Amino acid sequence: MSSPSSSQLGMPPGSKRFRHAILKNLLLGLRKGGAAASRGMGIHERRSAIRRAADAALATARGAAPRWSRSLAAELSQSQGDRRPVRDAHLIRPANSAPASSSECNNACSKRMPRRRLRARPKSRATAKAAGVLARFMVRKRARALGEIVPGGRGMDECTLLGETLDYAVSLKAQVEAMQLLLRTLQAPKNPT
Repeated sequence: MSSPSSSQLGMPPGSKRFRHAILKNLLLGLRKGGAAASRGMGIHERRSAIRRAADAALATARGAAPRWSRSLAAELSQSQGDRRPVRDAHLIRPANSAPASSSECNNACSKRMPRRRLRARPKSRATAKAAGVLARFMVRKRARALGEIVPGGRGMDECTLLGETLDYAVSLKAQVEAMQLLLRTLQAPKNPT
């Protein structure tokens, strides 16, 4: 009988059990992928193998409940043929080559969006209408940018995207904590007893 997944257990993405599931799946993935023991790999190959194992561990630990998890799992299974994650294509490109398009450069380089002050009362109806149009435009623009970050986010409406983003961010935080725990464990001095 197989063990139930985190979504079947009702495990919240920030819980200790969830981090434990990520860590367990990560160690299994690294062992299976050979990233931890292979000395013949280059730095880019090793980084890609670790990234694939970490993404697979996160998607597996979270289960099939959120859309981002299913999308990430599909993306990983699709990238198994060329052994390179689809999302990391812009990171693996040689440093001296130019980006393929300006949109790829915009996705690779995060920009800080300026904050605009909102007035308490618009001066006229035309100004209020223009402010509403501008606000809707900025919301759509930021939702598109967010949809590029969250796996599977391009096909989601804004409400769903916000919920999936929150779940994805909490899960990523748990993944980082699990990986930091693994790093501390591996760097701990060995005590001969």
